Amino acid sequence: MKLLSKFIAILWLAGLMSCTSDTSTINGTSSNSAPTDSTQATTDTLSAVAESSKPTCKLVGSVLEGNMFWAAGLDRLVVISAEEETADKDLGESHRVLTVYDEKCSQVFRELLPVNLSPDYPYYLSEITYNNVSKQVAIRGFDKFFILNLDSLKLSSALMPKFLNKRYVEDAQSGAIKRLELWENYLVGFAASMGPFAYDITDPNNPKPVLPIAEFTIVKNEQYNSLFLLKSTDAQDGYQALAPDFDYDQSILSLNILFNKPLKFDPVINKSFKNNRFILLKEQTSDNTSTPHAVDMKSLKNIELPADISAKKDTDILAWLKQQTK
Repeated sequence: MKLLSKFIAILWLAGLMSCTSDTSTINGTSSNSAPTDSTQATTDTLSAVAESSKPTCKLVGSVLEGNMFWAAGLDRLVVISAEEETADKDLGESHRVLTVYDEKCSQVFRELLPVNLSPDYPYYLSEITYNNVSKQVAIRGFDKFFILNLDSLKLSSALMPKFLNKRYVEDAQSGAIKRLELWENYLVGFAASMGPFAYDITDPNNPKPVLPIAEFTIVKNEQYNSLFLLKSTDAQDGYQALAPDFDYDQSILSLNILFNKPLKFDPVINKSFKNNRFILLKEQTSDNTSTPHAVDMKSLKNIELPADISAKKDTDILAWLKQQTK
């Protein structure tokens, strides 16, 4: 399966089989929209099989809703719990015991996660929890997160969101990770007042931050829009462009995929253009020429360029784009 290019077609099948709670959106369309009858029948059957194999384990401590996940393909039950040893004498329960059980309810992994911000601030399993490509789950704290490889049962060190430009903490909620989602070889997340971020998790032992190729400040210290180029799992297909957006009211992260399929974009853009409202992505063609694609960093949409405008110099194209928004 190629990275991101087929999500629209198979989102229901992948989503229902790979996540505990899926309220993400692709190009503004909620993944909770109704599938076709044939897709529904397939996913219902697969979901029933997965659920039937889930063991009924007697768990220690208390578990918050959404903090238990059964990865049927690997026979792993992942749980985040609050137990007696993590209880704080002043603040009470502390949900930071990460445990993995096998299909016989035998404990195969256990880690006491460090306090992040405060003992009473829980850790949570990521919303898009697991997929067959990465075989990993993500665990989010307040401003730090971990990645657990369910195949090797190895936990990453504490990771933090990385951004193209410096961020400043303005209030108590700045930097709080609101969402984490795993999509094939990438993790995409969103931090309050700081914006979206991404990690390449191709190497489960060495997750690497992926910085956006461009960023646009909507409201300083409050809202930043970012544009990412994520490489397809089939390298020859090129990159997909994402401009993630987060709805605070609905707690929904939209990946906002800008093109129907990956394209052979040049991943390097002129530094002087990185903070502009309009970004030009250059698609490399077989005859050593390039075709420009325009992205509006304010509306987070790609703009179709007329043929005569597309043939102009970059500065002239940008001037035309600015003229259209006056």
